[in-house]
Amino acid sequence: MQTEFEPRNPNYESVVRDSFSRQPYMADIGARIDLIEPGICELSLETRPGLTQQHGFFHGGLVAALADSAAGYACYSLYPPNSTVLTTEFKVSFLNPAQGGRLKAKGRVVKAGKTLFVCQADAYAEEAGKTSHCLTGLFTMMCLMGKSDALNLGREAVST
Repeated sequence: MQTEFEPRNPNYESVVRDSFSRQPYMADIGARIDLIEPGICELSLETRPGLTQQHGFFHGGLVAALADSAAGYACYSLYPPNSTVLTTEFKVSFLNPAQGGRLKAKGRVVKAGKTLFVCQADAYAEEAGKTSHCLTGLFTMMCLMGKSDALNLGREAVST
């Protein structure tokens, strides 16, 4: 398994941060980038009403979405200029309830191909100094060449 990758875009960090800032869903849930390095992305968010299910845990769909974005941006950090990223497939396993005041997702590229990239992502819930591994998953991302990541299909761009 390759652990170090060379980004194909020397401006990968600003490109990733710009793309992330235009995601309305990530803005709505209060997610932020904690770390972006070639082939690695860490995201987090704080709990608040509206992000939990009936037992007070972070909603499973939210946990999977945060892991998906961490995986996607880990891959996107390696993409060449004039490209964008799309998820083509993912499989997640929930390991523990996502209970806590903070949720973190860590994405890491496992295999970088020409068009398809495979990434592993894990999510952790944190509360009072304790961390619980709540999700692990395998994600496949597609590098779409010749497509501007800024293309928003006529919708207004969202900035945070």
